[in-house]
Amino acid sequence: MPKINKFIIENFKGIEKAEIDLERKSASPVLTLIGLNESGKTTILEALSHFITGDRSVSSLFDGPYAKATGLGLIPMHRKAAFTGKIKIGAEISLSEEDIETLQELAKKFNLILDSAPLRNPIKAIRTFSFEDSTLKNNNSFWTIPLHAKKLRGKKFSEYQRPKDSDEDDLWLDCVNLIEDRLQQVSYFPTFLVDMPARIYLQEHQDESAQNRHYRFVLQDILDSLDEGLSLEKHVAQRIQDYKESQKTATWLSMFFGSPSKTPIDSVFQKISSAITKEVIGSWQRVFQRAISAKSISIDWNVDAEKGDLPYATFHVSDGESKYAINERSLGFRWFFSFLLFTGFSNGKKRKTIFIFDEPAANLHAKAQAELLTSFSKIASDGNKIIYSTHSHHMINPRWLGAAYIVENAALDYDSSDNFGLDTKPTNITATPYRQFVSSFPTRSSYFQPVIEKLEYIPPEIVGSAPYLIVEGISDFYALTLAKRIAGKTYSFNVLPGSGSGSSGPVLSQLLAQGQEFVLLLDDDSEGKKAVAKYADEWFIGPDNLMTLKSVDESFGGMAMEKLLGNETIELIQSHLEIPRPPSKKQIGWYLAESNAASGDVTDRLPQSAIEKLVDILDHFEISFTKTA
Repeated sequence: MPKINKFIIENFKGIEKAEIDLERKSASPVLTLIGLNESGKTTILEALSHFITGDRSVSSLFDGPYAKATGLGLIPMHRKAAFTGKIKIGAEISLSEEDIETLQELAKKFNLILDSAPLRNPIKAIRTFSFEDSTLKNNNSFWTIPLHAKKLRGKKFSEYQRPKDSDEDDLWLDCVNLIEDRLQQVSYFPTFLVDMPARIYLQEHQDESAQNRHYRFVLQDILDSLDEGLSLEKHVAQRIQDYKESQKTATWLSMFFGSPSKTPIDSVFQKISSAITKEVIGSWQRVFQRAISAKSISIDWNVDAEKGDLPYATFHVSDGESKYAINERSLGFRWFFSFLLFTGFSNGKKRKTIFIFDEPAANLHAKAQAELLTSFSKIASDGNKIIYSTHSHHMINPRWLGAAYIVENAALDYDSSDNFGLDTKPTNITATPYRQFVSSFPTRSSYFQPVIEKLEYIPPEIVGSAPYLIVEGISDFYALTLAKRIAGKTYSFNVLPGSGSGSSGPVLSQLLAQGQEFVLLLDDDSEGKKAVAKYADEWFIGPDNLMTLKSVDESFGGMAMEKLLGNETIELIQSHLEIPRPPSKKQIGWYLAESNAASGDVTDRLPQSAIEKLVDILDHFEISFTKTA
């Protein structure tokens, strides 16, 4: 499947240029936008909703191709008077080998052979909104796909030339359509969708609200998911209109509800009700791992005679005894119902989805926020991703900080004590990778205050400064520290002891939170390899930050640090401790700790063979950290 690697936003509202990288070193499928009020988090999410594969039911809520609007709301804030230029929401996309093979099969229908090499480079897809004097002239989609082809018996590849006649078959256009159909859909869930209308009118009408338009699209999407060719317009609205015209009487509506013509429409809404009950109730139990009192969701319908005979639908929930309108239920229930309705039917689609949430569950209590955060891990699986914004420490997961961004508005300075955000500088919204921000601006703590509150952490002074080499345990720490002392060498990084192969989570969370550069080095035994898989899966730490001893030197394969020290070291420790048998792991640790604490000359505390191996490890990471500095 094609994969979006990066989003690029230009000239959208208060964003001059911003990039959101989905495939950074962290392998996390969940990306967090952290920012204070008015920082611009929502603006970034709105921009992403306008991408080429944006969900029409959500894009309809804002100015754009699916909304009845002038597009004025998209223009940079300080340029609304007379903006001439382009607003761009683009993406950098990579194709899989399967995608490339499919395109090559497509080319064969044109009696052409496609060169696969150029297709392995990233391609770009951009949606543009062109303005002249603040008037939207057009919006277009642009793709840069390097197609190089040759005839079946041709010898040389050349750039594919598109036909001049638009009626002719076009390989380039067919390739674009195929990639777009497979590319991840961007589905944005703004918080105000929780305010579900009491009545959802099923036809477009004058002064239609954004929420009504969204839920009208949602109902149609549910019908589309059934693959039965059903539509609200044809199988509901048109049937009502046909009956009305056939009767030509003021009492047609009461007659209609007593006629057989009502039955097919009832059947349509029964199908919608069954689909929603199955998906939402089932998702609630799957995502939150607990039962729900609601037993079924029903969608009732009627006709509003006071609104031009517009048909409408209403949502109700039943616990088996009583029936309630969903818009009358608690905020928490409405939020999670809307959330599951949104994610449930998107998950059922053939292509993968990038779910986008704006301040999810912001008005709910801490436990509800924690449950939602847990649910994200289940939803962001099987190729799906989540991008969400927050300023709540309850919505911060330290494991996802490697993929987090700090969003700030240059027009506001929250660290200043005298302007209270009342400056009149032009809005300029930026998104900076979390680690980069806290490393470059450690004193601007107000921007990442939610993370500090989550971790309740005060950096200890004794740790030193980054970069850090985290080793598996205290014995490994003492061994490397002793070797460094004996060799008389200094290094640009600090060594930190972990608390066991699979128990270094607390240390990692602090370093991730501070955005510090580090590498976790584990033994190359079975436990170490198991821990590597665990940290990669649960903490989304990439291979550049997660290694075993074998990564340093092939000859260290299968070794724990104790084995790497060698027999000479074991015999030396046994002799020093005056014990009849080889020392235990704990005794080795005691010896190394004692040697580190000793004053004076300690050159006899380790044999030369062990010192050389340990220094090799230190030298390896000195080179590695220097390259990334």
